[in-house]
Amino acid sequence: MEHITQQISKEELEFYKKKAVEKIKAEGWEGRSTEQKTENFVNCWVTEEAFKKLLMKNKAFFRHRGLYVGDAAGAGVDFEVKENDRWITIGVRSINDDSLNRWKSVAYPEDRFLTEQHKIPDYVVACHNDNGCVTFLGIIEKKELLDELGRSRRLKSKANQELFRTVPLEKFSNEQLNDLLKELDKL
Repeated sequence: MEHITQQISKEELEFYKKKAVEKIKAEGWEGRSTEQKTENFVNCWVTEEAFKKLLMKNKAFFRHRGLYVGDAAGAGVDFEVKENDRWITIGVRSINDDSLNRWKSVAYPEDRFLTEQHKIPDYVVACHNDNGCVTFLGIIEKKELLDELGRSRRLKSKANQELFRTVPLEKFSNEQLNDLLKELDKL
């Protein structure tokens, strides 16, 4: 089954780059690579926008937090969708080229796994942004995600100076993502 892709316009991409630079400046990021953090924010926002467009294309009934630029504590769930008249939550995880091609895995924050499992959404979608062309790599349910994170070893990101665990990309199901999109309540 072929992966779903969604294109983001050059104008939207430039907007997210500008917002990321503003966020880093406003928050006074120090001790970390501002270039890396800028890229992380842009990828996050671009992939969330692409997922929103995908939901709209599928006429899904959904809610989302929009462009969130505050601290992590105030961030809500990325998306809520309706399936059979009940709300379920979906998070979007953007992975970089190394994670996609070299490590074939999705990183997840150590602290979220250890102390904030209640903030982990019902489903997590893995995706990759290539200059505005977002490829959706699949979806995983929360229980399976937690099981995989429990088996994963603790690693430290050299670029972000954060602790994380990984889930093999093969655990994210493209077929399940396609099925979920078909089953969502429609507008």
